[in-house]
Amino acid sequence: MGSTALIVGGGYAGVMAANRLAAAQRPGLAVQLVNPRRRFVERIRLHEYAAGSREDPTAAFESLLHPAVRLVHGSAKRINDGDRTVLLADGRTMPWDYLVYAVGSGHSTVPAGALAVDRLSDAAAARRELAALAPGAGVAVVGGGLTAVETAAETARAFPQLRVALYSAGPIAPRFGEQGRRALEQRLRRAGVQLHTGSPVPPDGDVRRHLGAGVVLWCAGFAAPPLAAVSGLPVNGEGRLRVDPTLQVPGHGRIYGAGDAAVIDRPEYAYLRMCCAAAMPMGAGAAGNILRALDGAAGARHDSGFRGVCVSLGRSDGVVQFVAADDSPARLHLSGRTAAVQKEIICRMTLRWIRGEAKRSGAYTWPTGPKMQPSAPAVQAQTQG
Repeated sequence: MGSTALIVGGGYAGVMAANRLAAAQRPGLAVQLVNPRRRFVERIRLHEYAAGSREDPTAAFESLLHPAVRLVHGSAKRINDGDRTVLLADGRTMPWDYLVYAVGSGHSTVPAGALAVDRLSDAAAARRELAALAPGAGVAVVGGGLTAVETAAETARAFPQLRVALYSAGPIAPRFGEQGRRALEQRLRRAGVQLHTGSPVPPDGDVRRHLGAGVVLWCAGFAAPPLAAVSGLPVNGEGRLRVDPTLQVPGHGRIYGAGDAAVIDRPEYAYLRMCCAAAMPMGAGAAGNILRALDGAAGARHDSGFRGVCVSLGRSDGVVQFVAADDSPARLHLSGRTAAVQKEIICRMTLRWIRGEAKRSGAYTWPTGPKMQPSAPAVQAQTQG
């Protein structure tokens, strides 16, 4: 009798998981992926699209997925572990034997009048509105993380006739070392970005009027959708699905989590942040543990880490902050055109890694994480509430 592995979400983690499962060519294993959009969205390219530097930030799923993956266009409304089905918004039900929860993080609260660059629809609206602004008009970018930094620089480079300002509650790029952050600030100013650090922006009221801007680009953080919570699955305070070190959901052994919408609920994994570099290894790891479960083997603890953080500051400038495996900053950083080239290489490689996994299960590899002392054995975690 066959089994069905259902992946909910077609982002970096979900597509990687689907390819690793399908390319393994296990007899009797059907792989299905459900996603609300008909095309894959390169979220790491959306700031370029919003600024008009890129024509299309999407790719055909057919060009990325293994041919055996069945793509289902739909939005998941509820996950039912009892009868192992997923209810879609249009009333259809999708049966599953194993499920990978990979719904991403494009669900942040955005004030009226602002546009969230990490969403395709808002990025498209920003593209239109930026192009329509008169010379001298103001553009406000809100946030201090890397999405905000890249959006501000890309916009300022693409529209030198506009006044671009970046507002952050604290220092920009808080995970960077002091020298790397200083390089970012210098190059942002060189690009024409006015920096307003220590300037929190209230998420209510008329933000355009408050900031004196014709366009407000909201980059104040990611947020997971409420699907896990409404489905009765365990979530943390941010609404992210809680999983153990094998990426399984405690008490729901056939449900796995990967990517931004999932969090390994152990203090030794706190270094893993919401990003593509963490999502793809988690997707591959979840798929690998499903394959192990089919073989009757125990799941492997997740092990992934970082080597560097690449930031683009327009098409010909950037900063690379080298980091330890636990994402702590090293003293070394690169800046300028060399850093911009490195960033572009990494962005292009993401789709190549995904396509490579479609050709051979296990082709994608990643940096290992820091050495850690587990806080609790993974098998015990599955018996806890």
